[in-house]
Amino acid sequence: MNILPAATDFGTLDQAVSATALIQRQVATLTAQTASGYVAGTYAGLGTGAASALDLSDQVAQITTLQSNTDYAGSLAQAAQAALGQIESIASNFATQATSLVATPGTAPVIAASAQDALRQVAGLLNTKVGNIYVFAGQDSGTPPVPNPNNITSSAFYAAIQTAVAGLATNGASATSAATLAVAAPGGTSPFDPSLEATGAQSSVDVGGGVRVALAPLATANSNATSSGAGTSSTGSYTRDILLGLAQLGSLGGANTSDASFLPFVQGTVTTLQGAVGAINTDIGALGDRQDQLTAVQTELGNTATAVKTQLSNVQDADLTQVAAQLATAQTQLQASYQVIAALGQLSLAKFLPAA
Repeated sequence: MNILPAATDFGTLDQAVSATALIQRQVATLTAQTASGYVAGTYAGLGTGAASALDLSDQVAQITTLQSNTDYAGSLAQAAQAALGQIESIASNFATQATSLVATPGTAPVIAASAQDALRQVAGLLNTKVGNIYVFAGQDSGTPPVPNPNNITSSAFYAAIQTAVAGLATNGASATSAATLAVAAPGGTSPFDPSLEATGAQSSVDVGGGVRVALAPLATANSNATSSGAGTSSTGSYTRDILLGLAQLGSLGGANTSDASFLPFVQGTVTTLQGAVGAINTDIGALGDRQDQLTAVQTELGNTATAVKTQLSNVQDADLTQVAAQLATAQTQLQASYQVIAALGQLSLAKFLPAA
């Protein structure tokens, strides 16, 4: 005797089981969408939207990189502007103090001591950092531009300036100024790190659209400014000139203020410092313009990022309200499918059970 259900009963039951399996997959998919907020966990699951999602995701990554570059450039420009502002203030102050020596040469020892302190301060400001980055170090951003800034008055640079100034009464103002200028100029006895002197290069970052924005100026060179009097009263770099002027003043503590060379030498220092102040202000202004440019770029990148992320969201994000409704319907259908399978099982069993 055949005790199995009829073939037609098996067909109906198989169809119910297949339908239930389909609903189970729908419930699983909708549950995953509810948990993740995405249409699918893989690009393949997006179907025809996969190509768009890949392209849009790549655009978001590129924009994020550009935003990071822009933020980084802005931070460095802001720090550089603040440090250069302090250096400019110091240079202006000592240009004024040096001018006062013309009328009151007896204050030379006091001004010399202050100038030595200021020299250490300026050297420290040239080592300004943002995080682990030395702002004025250019591409070699992990190396401080000025080694041991607190000990700069013990450096070979300062010693060479002192030696030249010590011969002021013998050699005269013009020769002494030229000698100190040669010490501070490129190729002289540098106060800067050797690698910065040899291969220093200003850094720049990509902010999109084929545009690269220069970062802070090097400690050794101007960025936008042109120093006047190069070769006579200037090294061609306002930072070098300021270090030179402060070192010159710092070396005057024991000078013979009544010597005929003293005042002309001091006047030369004033000219050097005043020229440096004019040049440094040009670069400070340029850094302000750069920050305005970066702010505009940041705004544009932010707007673009919002638009692209919205497009990406339309492709890959699930509509959670719609998903919740679909999940509730699917769960109801699944429950009904279980009931149908149970009923079909009972009907099939009744065909081969003996009558009561």
